[in-house]
Amino acid sequence: MSTGHEAINPIHPTMVGKLDPEFEKMYNEHVANTPNRPIDLPLLRQNYNKIYSYGIAPAPEIKSIEDITFKSFDGVPVKLRIYKPNGFSETEKLPVHIDFHGGGAAVGDLDTEAHILKEYVERARIAVVDVEYRLIPDYKFPTGVKDCFEAVKYVFENAETLGFNKNSISVGGVSAGGHISLAVDHLCRDIGLKLVLICAGTPQIADISNIPTAQDSPYDSIKECEFAPTLNWARLKWFDNIKWQWLEGLTEEQKKEELDKIGWLRDLTLATNFKDLTKTLVFTAGLDPMRSEGLAYAKILMDHGVEVVYKCYEGVPHPFQHMNKNLWQARDFIYRTALELALAHKTLTF
Repeated sequence: MSTGHEAINPIHPTMVGKLDPEFEKMYNEHVANTPNRPIDLPLLRQNYNKIYSYGIAPAPEIKSIEDITFKSFDGVPVKLRIYKPNGFSETEKLPVHIDFHGGGAAVGDLDTEAHILKEYVERARIAVVDVEYRLIPDYKFPTGVKDCFEAVKYVFENAETLGFNKNSISVGGVSAGGHISLAVDHLCRDIGLKLVLICAGTPQIADISNIPTAQDSPYDSIKECEFAPTLNWARLKWFDNIKWQWLEGLTEEQKKEELDKIGWLRDLTLATNFKDLTKTLVFTAGLDPMRSEGLAYAKILMDHGVEVVYKCYEGVPHPFQHMNKNLWQARDFIYRTALELALAHKTLTF
């Protein structure tokens, strides 16, 4: 699959002077002069984990890493990768954080955020389970969200066998994974499965399928960051178009029926109940088109009495978390999240 949208571009004039100089230096050195080409989904998937390799710092060595599978809601096996902290006791029931990787729900896998997850394991002294949920457009939205919800239920129901403490489960992710983690909190609450923390980094919140241009968006950051590096309006629409391509060919009545089934999962601000949700971290980036919707969602949570920790990292674009070798903002994001995980799971000792 390809479109006329170019996958790589130099820093746009509207962004000059707004970016952290360290990011701008990295981008100009490693990305800006790469020849433009249309996005090709299979090629993007093949190379996705290498895109930000120039900015990724070496991760801690975690000795206990195991891949298992479980059957999702429709009986299809879904892979999980389990990390356990070095030196853990086999008799110990570990607190566990469940991660949903980013990638626009269309790309990414169990290697995408391994460098971040290993930091959580090492710093918070917790287990981490990474979920290889099914991607669009191969599977229609919200199959991936359902996979992740089923993964949380699987971990909860099989905690004893897996060596986890079922009363100490958190979930999180960045970008599309942030969307999933916030949605899963609603779904878990509705069945009485209590989580201890939600970690949403640069989350995707809003539905843009009916917004024709960036300037038509109700969110300021979409307008301001229409031409931001790494993620911009054209790229958001590219991902959104493949997200909904499975609706093509349906009658208007059939489309409405399908979208009614999906409901608020299309746009988390439209959820019907925000009460009794879990303490939530919402971390955004100053030059991310999705910054404003992340803040809007955080405000909705706070208005409904949910404890929220919010921080915006200025001067950096959407995927800054992957650049912890060079960006203090990325290191701060990782260390701050790890600290919050340690506090939530009570693994921090004084």
